[in-house]
Amino acid sequence: MKVVYSLRIDKELREEMEKYNVKWNEEIEKFIREKIEELKKEEAMKKLHEVISSLPETEPVGVRLVREDRDNN
Repeated sequence: MKVVYSLRIDKELREEMEKYNVKWNEEIEKFIREKIEELKKEEAMKKLHEVISSLPETEPVGVRLVREDRDNN
């Protein structure tokens, strides 16, 4: 289902748009969809960063294995 969303643009911009045979509604909808996907990704990255930041810090596995090997000799 489609809904109407209107916006105001400069008259000069509208005149420029009319010079070209472009389906502006499709272009604008495409831009909005792409922007929403970008914002969703940013939101997911922020949440991931928050989760990672809340995890306790641990010693890297490689460091632990080297220490264990060194201590056993």
